[in-house]
Amino acid sequence: MQALILLALLSAQEPRLRVTQTDRIGVIVENAYYRADLSKRVVNGVEEDNGTLRALTFKEFGVTLLRTQNRMHWAPSLQRAGARGYTSIGVWNPVQKFERLESEDAYILKREGYLQNYPEVRLEAEYAFQAGVPYFLFRSVMTVEKPVELYWVRNQEMTMDAFFTHVAWPGPDGRARIATFDRRNEILEREPIPADTPWVCFVNLEKGYGYGAVVLDYKATRTAGAAVTSINDGAGNGKYWDRRLINQVNTKVEPGERWEERTAYLLFKAPSDAPVSDFLQWERKIRAAAGRRP
Repeated sequence: MQALILLALLSAQEPRLRVTQTDRIGVIVENAYYRADLSKRVVNGVEEDNGTLRALTFKEFGVTLLRTQNRMHWAPSLQRAGARGYTSIGVWNPVQKFERLESEDAYILKREGYLQNYPEVRLEAEYAFQAGVPYFLFRSVMTVEKPVELYWVRNQEMTMDAFFTHVAWPGPDGRARIATFDRRNEILEREPIPADTPWVCFVNLEKGYGYGAVVLDYKATRTAGAAVTSINDGAGNGKYWDRRLINQVNTKVEPGERWEERTAYLLFKAPSDAPVSDFLQWERKIRAAAGRRP
């Protein structure tokens, strides 16, 4: 309900959100700004229908952001101590419980359950889409219900192919830092991006578009290692950001530990002379409606 209220406050006069049910959980959601693809996919002959964002089309620029072979939205994710790899919301299968709330100009998809092989940690995930705005909301909660030793816990991860030239984030003084992906490491070694950064975004200064996260809420009862917002390289020159909560340190966690995020994911114009101006204008509008900062 909170997501519906926030979105309604910012909605333009777009008459209706277009929603197409594609699968048991999967859906395609479309408004004047974007087309969000949450449909199923088949991986190595196995059908995967978990309702997690796999691609996002920015209509004005005719570009579809995605990650080849993976879903675009890739966390929350967990890795227990001793495991060879992690399990992500992108491969959540099956989703044990889900429900939809739909009106003429809003659509909410709620999911609950446990990532495969992680019965100790309950996951809640919620998307909220609205007509007339260039963003959607996402909220997730991971709650530890049984003792478990974890090596990696992450959330707020978006992963994409090589669609962007620069990354931007607020520095310690609050002013925007903008750097090419080649240069960002030397800057971040001196000034790591904190886990509770108010925002982060990727931009393409050649084509004039961007995509980023406005952090509306972030809570963590437990962190270990370097809890940071990390900017990363993927295979095939892919790029992604994530928030690292337990960061590659074997950590015993007990029932009641909880990690929560609430984020607006925003598509925006990024002209070369003012790359984050449009982003920051929307950030102010979103925060004014939300009534709080992280």
